[in-house]
Amino acid sequence: MLIEKYYNNPSGLISFSHSKDDIFYEMDFHLHEFYEIYFFISGNVNYLIEKQIYHLNFGDLIIMNNHEIHKPSVFPGEPYERIVIHFDPSIASTMSSADFNLIECFVNRPRGKYNRLSLKNEQVDHVLNYLYRIENLSKNSDKGYSILKLTCFTELLFYINKLYYAQQEIAQIHNSFSNINVLDNTDTNCMIPEKLAMIMDYIDKNLEDDLSLEALGKRFYLDKYYLSRLFKKYTGSNIHDYIVYKRISKAKRFLSEGHNATFTSIKCGFNDYSNFYRMFKKAVGVAPSRYKVR
Repeated sequence: MLIEKYYNNPSGLISFSHSKDDIFYEMDFHLHEFYEIYFFISGNVNYLIEKQIYHLNFGDLIIMNNHEIHKPSVFPGEPYERIVIHFDPSIASTMSSADFNLIECFVNRPRGKYNRLSLKNEQVDHVLNYLYRIENLSKNSDKGYSILKLTCFTELLFYINKLYYAQQEIAQIHNSFSNINVLDNTDTNCMIPEKLAMIMDYIDKNLEDDLSLEALGKRFYLDKYYLSRLFKKYTGSNIHDYIVYKRISKAKRFLSEGHNATFTSIKCGFNDYSNFYRMFKKAVGVAPSRYKVR
């Protein structure tokens, strides 16, 4: 039973970390099985999620599911501090009711859209209160504290859902009186060039095709070396890694729907099955054949 599994190893299903770094290093793309709650405290950080790049401010809360590739680009200048919770969505579903799904805001939205909640001061205080309580409870191994941790985590998810849909409603009201789409307004994001946005959109829609630098350069009339530098400048990573993780994300969806691994590898642009097997296992942690039966 899932609840028993949680009580036997609370941090295995709800993992908490509070980190502060003064040494800066380049991070790779992430694509993991857990859902993620990310609270930004300090630093000079651009956060890439799918095709969106956000420049983060104190109090920004980011929510991500297990199909959204993401990575922070951290720049020197001030300490990088954040709080991160990774959690198994099944434990949140277990705590949900028939009329309130605690992972609704993680899944009931377009992939790579509306991931950031920019909080007001009082909302920041509420979220930090939950996060610090979970942090303290995670450090306590006394009997019964795992119950309190799960209860506090459930309250946090409830509050995040309320925040998410309140912001959506406000944005929709603004949109009805304006030509500006507030729901997806990139004024507060790190803007990427229109050409690069077009390329990322093309990659997303054509993952089974040839997406080599040569092919992309010809399609968009760009020198392949310039394209490589452009992508690196705005995302902090190379375009090959981005394409691989986009293909892995699509493969996870195909396997979850019951497609076999060979068919999935072809439909996701991996013409060599052994290459697909190696990259999928490296990114996800299990072989494709094991993933679909979990």
